[in-house]
Amino acid sequence: MADQDELQERADPKDLFHHGVISKMFASNNMGFVRTESGREVPFSFQFVLLYGGLENPADLQEGQEVGYDLGWTSSGLRVTKIKVFSGE
Repeated sequence: MADQDELQERADPKDLFHHGVISKMFASNNMGFVRTESGREVPFSFQFVLLYGGLENPADLQEGQEVGYDLGWTSSGLRVTKIKVFSGE
């Protein structure tokens, strides 16, 4: 049986996301890229990405910023579908 601390650690929303870095931003094209932990560059579109962690506008993301992300398959291939900014780290 898992103790209460273990359950809280597993329920931490940060642990529900992959971890990566915003590697490129192209605000004029409304898109950017997240570099995954394995080094792969995965694109995201401002129009189709869901934001978490208090961020309201994808254009406010900064290159080099550490983020959590989730992936999904679209008609254009693999894309970042969710981005979470971890404040206070």
